[in-house]
Amino acid sequence: MCIRDSVKSDKLQPIDNYPVWMKDSAGSRTDQTSGLFFIGERDGKKMFISCDDIGKINRISVDERKNPPKFEFQEIKFSVDILALLGKFKKRDMEDICFDSTNNKILLAIEGHEYSSTDPSIYRKKEGIYELTFNNDIFTFDTVLTIKRLTLPEEVYAHTFDNVGFEGFSITKDNFFLGLENYQTPQNEFSDSTLLYIVNRKSGKTKVIGTSDLKISTICGLYAIDDFNLYGIDRNRRNVFYINFDKNFNIIECKIQQLDLSIPFHPEINNIIGTAPESITFDYNNNFYVSLDPWKQIYKPDIADRKKLSNEELDNFYTFVPIMYKYKNKFK
Repeated sequence: MCIRDSVKSDKLQPIDNYPVWMKDSAGSRTDQTSGLFFIGERDGKKMFISCDDIGKINRISVDERKNPPKFEFQEIKFSVDILALLGKFKKRDMEDICFDSTNNKILLAIEGHEYSSTDPSIYRKKEGIYELTFNNDIFTFDTVLTIKRLTLPEEVYAHTFDNVGFEGFSITKDNFFLGLENYQTPQNEFSDSTLLYIVNRKSGKTKVIGTSDLKISTICGLYAIDDFNLYGIDRNRRNVFYINFDKNFNIIECKIQQLDLSIPFHPEINNIIGTAPESITFDYNNNFYVSLDPWKQIYKPDIADRKKLSNEELDNFYTFVPIMYKYKNKFK
């Protein structure tokens, strides 16, 4: 069962001049960023790859020597064959991304969509984990060359649904960690819990963990430090969670802390409607980063907050610019 951290009454605060709008000086930006992965440092800058709900992959450099940190974005191109495949999707809903350095591949979680039908034989044909190859190296590639859907045990698809799939995904050398966005009720409504799947990459042996007792209602981002230390984002409760496993993947402990999700330069504005933290990744210094995927239908400041914001800040809301946060890991 999860226990609350000793500082549970205080939200975890961003550090090092974060949060920052995910937009650079040229106006380039991400759009509905739902997956984020730290790939290393280059020329003194933090480097990430990201994926968006709208079907785009970006490489992001962040110069944290600047205040605020300075962003640069490069949108990654897709080969003709990949564009043809993605053209068959109702929506290119990319939810989480990882770099598998052992195999030099990018792994991508894609959610299934079939707006006109709830027949799982339709939307499950496309959802799942995809393996991508690319040109050059992870720091300089500009094109994804090939894409292949990986074969996973059928049991991990038992509770996916139209637009409800693996929004949290992480890897180690030996295992996949897949977080179902939410366990839907028989009425296809959100419940108070979800499911975490741990799949051995060689044998396919799968451990299924329900999160009801853990007080985790959604999983929308995962990051495995190693096989037995896992972090994740509970979007609906705006929490980060930490789970420590034994060698059989029984839970030794689980800790939860709520995140402060204030907007850049306005720490007092931290209850914006439509804020959706949906990713987590760690750098080499035990810091973790979270990106905000705005809900486009309702993402906006309330009337009182609006009066405190500049026209540029309001434009960031109206054009749904995501926000990146950086936090110090307080769990261990």
